[in-house]
Amino acid sequence: MRTSVLFAVAVHSLFILFFTVFLFQHANPKGDGMEMVGSSIAFMFIFLPFSLPAYLLAKTGRLLILAALLALIASFLYFGLWLEFLDELGIRPAPWNAG
Repeated sequence: MRTSVLFAVAVHSLFILFFTVFLFQHANPKGDGMEMVGSSIAFMFIFLPFSLPAYLLAKTGRLLILAALLALIASFLYFGLWLEFLDELGIRPAPWNAG
C-alpha cells in the first residue's frame, strides 16, 4: 500500500506540472491571465492539504490507510478540477458515444 500511495502522489505532482503547461498553452493571449489561477488552486487547495500529508505518512510508513484515503480524495479533486477547467476553457472532452 505504501508504494501505491507514493505512486499516486508522484502522479499528482506530474499532473500539476502538466496542468500548468496546459493552462499556459490554452490561456487567452489578450486576456488577463486568470486561467493560471488553476495551477494555484491545484497546489494550495489539493496538493498541500491532501497529497503532501499522504506523501509524508506513506514515507514514514505510518497510518497507510489514512494516507491512501487522502491520496484517493486528492485524485477525485484533481479530476473534478480538470473537468471544470476544460469547461471553463470551452474544450469539450471526447463524447462517450461517438456513433
